[in-house]
Amino acid sequence: MSGMLKTPTEVTTFRSRFPIFRDKVHLASNSMGAVSDVVLEAAEACMRERLERGTTWPLAMQRHDALRETFARLIGARIGEVAICCSATQAMGAIASSLSWERRPKVLFDAYSFPSMAYLWRAQAMRGAEAVMVPAGNDARLRPEAFDPYLDSSVQIVCVSSLCYKNGHRLDIRALSERVHAVGAILAVDDYQSFGTRAMDMEALGIDILVTGTAKYMLGAPGLGLLYVREALLDRLHPTLTGWFGQQDMLEFQIDQHDEAGDARRFQTGTPAMGAMYESLAAARLLEEIGLEHIGAWVTQLTGHAIDRLTAAGHTVITPRDDAARGPQVTLAVSDAPTAVAALAERGVICSTRDGKIRTAWHYYNTADDITVLEEALSGVA
Repeated sequence: MSGMLKTPTEVTTFRSRFPIFRDKVHLASNSMGAVSDVVLEAAEACMRERLERGTTWPLAMQRHDALRETFARLIGARIGEVAICCSATQAMGAIASSLSWERRPKVLFDAYSFPSMAYLWRAQAMRGAEAVMVPAGNDARLRPEAFDPYLDSSVQIVCVSSLCYKNGHRLDIRALSERVHAVGAILAVDDYQSFGTRAMDMEALGIDILVTGTAKYMLGAPGLGLLYVREALLDRLHPTLTGWFGQQDMLEFQIDQHDEAGDARRFQTGTPAMGAMYESLAAARLLEEIGLEHIGAWVTQLTGHAIDRLTAAGHTVITPRDDAARGPQVTLAVSDAPTAVAALAERGVICSTRDGKIRTAWHYYNTADDITVLEEALSGVA
């Protein structure tokens, strides 16, 4: 078991910006992130502007463009490589609508995909695609080599979740990208289950397409998806799922022709949730202010310590202890997870359950004391 972990002062300062911690311990960022003071202020500003001005299109579009710019900086991308969509699934749906399946009919997705993505790819069978699910190993982990038997010249795209929403296992994206690119396929990554808790560099990781959203570890609001498409791919991808936000000049309002945007904006469709843009921009700037590398270092320490403490207390932790093989989620196996999660909530500890397990999610606002509170709360329910 590791030694005692001391919570840095800057973490407790950050935590003070989230009102829920006054009387609860929030360990459910993998379901919905806690609301900060700046996000609350942004939500109030959105409603105040609507009340005072009646229509706020120019102000909303300023937030839209600023969120694109901030997201691009967070992932080390160019502004022309990113888009604001209505959800992560819609973002990937626009990508799917760009693909023709005659020459390379296969799409691979992993057994740990969030169901929404799996449904999307299976539905492409109606357009001629063959969707193939790559299973996890006997140890419940998914490794890059598991894809080897399925990768050949018939595969057009491989879509994976960077982190399993069930057990918290992280896939080695860099190693997988080398395999995918070796057969000339595209690598698409769904990073919704961890984005906001570690630094990411698209080029270094070999990611061609990335989708995420703002409601979880980004600490923003539901109703937005964020998309990255590598610039070199844009000439090949022309979505048929589109809308006025996907036009080169959305304010021309001409319907005589389809004039898609010359950059990743072409994957945008209709009007995204305005309130979510205000709130999520504030949240993204807050994460940028702290720094994703700094956040990632603390989350790695904290989750490792949580695993050690919970294991020593006799709980069955199914999330890997290896730092490189996990993210911000620590998952516990219990006999009755829904009942346990409800009981924890009554004790002021907010978690979530999926796949019959307790999922605890750790962010920069969580402290070493939260582990103690969780341990004590679990003693009577699991």
